[in-house]
Amino acid sequence: MKDRLNFKSENYLLFFKRLKTNIVMVEFIEAIRRRQKIAMDYFFETAPEYIQPEIPLREAALHYPKHGGKGFRPAILMLTCGAVGGDENLAIPAAAAVEALHVSSLIHDDIMDNDDTRRGIEAVWKKWDDSIAILAGDVLVGFAFRLIAKLPKISDQLKNNLLSGLALKYTELCHGQMLDIDFTRTSIDELTIEKVTEMQYLKTGVLFEFCCVAGAKIGLNKEQHEYIEVIRSYAKNAGTAFQIQDDVLGLVADSETMGKPRYSDIKEGKRTIIALHAFQQASDAEKKVLSDFFGNPKSTDNDCLKVMEVFKSTKSIEFAVAKAIEMAQNAIDVISVLPENENKKILLDFAKQMVERSS
Repeated sequence: MKDRLNFKSENYLLFFKRLKTNIVMVEFIEAIRRRQKIAMDYFFETAPEYIQPEIPLREAALHYPKHGGKGFRPAILMLTCGAVGGDENLAIPAAAAVEALHVSSLIHDDIMDNDDTRRGIEAVWKKWDDSIAILAGDVLVGFAFRLIAKLPKISDQLKNNLLSGLALKYTELCHGQMLDIDFTRTSIDELTIEKVTEMQYLKTGVLFEFCCVAGAKIGLNKEQHEYIEVIRSYAKNAGTAFQIQDDVLGLVADSETMGKPRYSDIKEGKRTIIALHAFQQASDAEKKVLSDFFGNPKSTDNDCLKVMEVFKSTKSIEFAVAKAIEMAQNAIDVISVLPENENKKILLDFAKQMVERSS
């Protein structure tokens, strides 16, 4: 019998709160942290060679990594490498590379979103200035490509394939960010759940997909293989679940947990399937509340609570959680064909963690 995820939509707040005590996946978290440390140690050891000058450029580029992070992407790249029977150590430079690219996007996102903090620390643009932050993000992109070029024991053809793939995913990421900006200027009535889902996939899912596929390619030392397509499907489903649940947690989790001000997604008018579903299902009176306070940077916490009440009455958060669970289950089902090993088990736990996480 397949391992199914269980969830009662009417108890979603309790569902998230109980994770902190009862459903902490200790083995999963340790597997992620262990690989994160390996990748980030390599990241910090290599950075001085490629990021000059130290002050202020390298300091700014390494500001977020030095204060920690979830490390999901580099860890997943290493895990998928091992899941297909490869040597995880060979994937370390690529794991460090995707973290460099991810941090680059965070630095630039904070400038565009005018966010003063990131993960509870001062944003790079705020600590230095816009110009240094832009350069710090840019140099990390170059750093990422240099790291891919350092991959050992794989064919030159595969190395070129990975470089090309990373470049493509970075341009798609920029496409997603542009759509995100455009959508904030577009009436939410003109958007569809399909359009918003595509935007979120391009903005965040493509890099997660690259991690998974790159890990499998490095592990197999091949550009094409049945397992690579299995991993690709896994990545698309798990990555979508991750993004949806990130949006849910942005609403129901506290500021300390999320590392950003509570209700920031409401005040910014973040286009998510939660918000879109609420606008589609709301009564006229509820639409007035959404029109007044959603996407209004001057909204007070009390105003945001009114928006939250609409999200709850329209069951929009429950709708999003159910969608995430469906995608996570798809991810679990699709990798059943991979050989049984510890890494496969961890990937299964990772898919569950997409909806069973508090941070």
